[in-house]
Amino acid sequence: MTPEIDIVEVEQQSLVAVRGSLAMGPDMPAGLLAMTDKVWAFIRGNDIREHGHNVWIYRPRADGTMDVETGVQVAAPFAESGEIVRSSTPAGKAAHLVYYGEYTGLPGAHKSVMDWCAEHGHAGAGINWEVYGDWQEDPAKQRTDVYHLLG
Repeated sequence: MTPEIDIVEVEQQSLVAVRGSLAMGPDMPAGLLAMTDKVWAFIRGNDIREHGHNVWIYRPRADGTMDVETGVQVAAPFAESGEIVRSSTPAGKAAHLVYYGEYTGLPGAHKSVMDWCAEHGHAGAGINWEVYGDWQEDPAKQRTDVYHLLG
């Protein structure tokens, strides 16, 4: 079954985030999870109650690494501290795919979006991100929204 991909207009979403660079490869998810753990420790330690979903932002580089941000959506401003920074998702037109399934399938979901963009004449802007839905015990019900900002 071909995934349904569409073009959407997205608005910025404020994030509590940690930034870093990671090598693309099998160890990347563990690095992203460790960064996300730092964000959640900050949220809990600062009693930030108005928060949303986890967001991972990727900016691929030619050298095989990615500049990454892992964050959590927030509604209210907060004071930065150490590695914890204010950030946001990009705004503008993006190719969008709703993916359901194991997180190990996300690289394939991104490839589907890139292939679809190439087939339909859309150039990427070099920023991609995922918004993770609420946790589900059944992996088939785990939702992740995949976005590729268009140039």
